[in-house]
Amino acid sequence: MSLYLWFALMVITSFAWIIWFLYRPLKSNKINLESSNIALGKQKLLELEQDLHQNLIDEKQFNQAKEEVSTTLAIELQQVSNIQNNASNNTWVLILILVLLPVMSIGVYQYLTPESNMSQPLESAEKPLSLEQSANKIVQYLQTNKNDSEAWKMLGLTYFELGKLDLSIDAYEKSYQINPKDPRLLVEYASMMISATSDNQFSDQSVKLIKQALKIEPNAPDALYLAGMFAVSQRDFVLTKGLWQRALSALPEGSIDRAVLVNALSELKTVEESKNTPEHSVSVRVDVSDKILKSRSSEDFIMIYVKAAKGRPMPIAIKKIKLKDFTGQMILTDQDSVIQNNQLSTHEQVIAVVRISATGSAMRGVGDIQVLSKAINVANNPSIHLKVK
Repeated sequence: MSLYLWFALMVITSFAWIIWFLYRPLKSNKINLESSNIALGKQKLLELEQDLHQNLIDEKQFNQAKEEVSTTLAIELQQVSNIQNNASNNTWVLILILVLLPVMSIGVYQYLTPESNMSQPLESAEKPLSLEQSANKIVQYLQTNKNDSEAWKMLGLTYFELGKLDLSIDAYEKSYQINPKDPRLLVEYASMMISATSDNQFSDQSVKLIKQALKIEPNAPDALYLAGMFAVSQRDFVLTKGLWQRALSALPEGSIDRAVLVNALSELKTVEESKNTPEHSVSVRVDVSDKILKSRSSEDFIMIYVKAAKGRPMPIAIKKIKLKDFTGQMILTDQDSVIQNNQLSTHEQVIAVVRISATGSAMRGVGDIQVLSKAINVANNPSIHLKVK
């Protein structure tokens, strides 16, 4: 509305100036010129008659002077008439200008103003699209531009923001198939895969994508950071530290990502310093046969735990995940201990157990499949391989 208000004020100001300029001279002349000239003429005739009676002039001179007065009066009356006619004409000019000025102003304004701005008020400007609308727009675009890798990547990111993780991964896969040499795309795709799991597990495919990105761009900070996170999941803190320090060196000064890496390195150092005694772990790799996978629901749970080789059968340390999210390996440490005062590292001989269950209950139920390892020594940080056939 402010634009229209300024336009109206400009037109009104123009009106006032024109009226003052054209109409003021007419109003400033407050004397009736016609009446004044007639009165002067009569006064001159009266003076001539007095001069004639007083014998100051003769009859011939009186007639000549009288004729001159009449002629002069006629000329002055004609001039007055012309002035009045001009004033009348000026009035019509004023009226014409007052009518034409706004019409011409509006015409020029419409010509110079974009049609989109005149066709709708400023307040009714188009609102930003929602995420759902943006996704629909990108889908429509991709119907005729199926080989646009950036559009597929944008669709994947939009679906991720909407929480549609399966659709997000599908879109990133299409983008990856079109442009497998883009390290940024590879890192984003790997991140989507990791985020799609219930506990941010690294799948074989996500690790492959990270390695591929680092092969194309060895000092890509985001790829180095993800590689460090994978090293953390494998409890290889030395490798993690090296990868994150490389990422930190590759980032420019002032980057907000530097603060993230500095904090991560600080936490990593704290973890290393807090370990007064070496932490023991049990690494369990599990192969589930296709026959078992076909017979079970993807929503079933797989539980991997260790229990004492002798004594009470309750789990010492355990991890549980849905079968569809299992990547093939789990590592049990003190952090996975069921009871705080009964840490995994305090035990010696233990047995590793793998159980597939529909309920995920701690107690073995009907239909559960279970496989046990032989006795192993926790102090040796064992790595075992179990098969569920």
